[in-house]
Amino acid sequence: MVVPSDSGKKIKFHYSYGDTFKVCPNDGNLKYIGGTNIILTVDKSITYTELIVKWWDICGPSMNLRCKLPMDDLYSLVKVTSDEDLNYVMEEYDRVGKNMKIRAILDPLPPPIPEVFEDYFRSYKLAGVKFFGYTPPQMI
Repeated sequence: MVVPSDSGKKIKFHYSYGDTFKVCPNDGNLKYIGGTNIILTVDKSITYTELIVKWWDICGPSMNLRCKLPMDDLYSLVKVTSDEDLNYVMEEYDRVGKNMKIRAILDPLPPPIPEVFEDYFRSYKLAGVKFFGYTPPQMI
């Protein structure tokens, strides 16, 4: 059995979810205010799927993962959607220092577009009206 070279090494994620970014009036910097902030320590050999599953228990299964690179600010988050993306972020943190925490933001996924339209039409009772070729479902 081949053991990955990072087996046994740990990495920390400082992740936040449940609120939004705001500009701090004192210094003008972008900050993630409110929500939940948690530190998660995992093996460096973790896969993207394994990492997301760990967060599902707390945040639910519908989310986007974005990470801050060590030398960037919160204006330029990297979207992580695969093992390659996750490995890239970890490598960037390894280059800077061993004890840094990866700053991660978990955002809820937006609802699918048809679902948004259906909710809109139900709330305004516009059944039978066509908008740009879209006919909303008939209300009962």
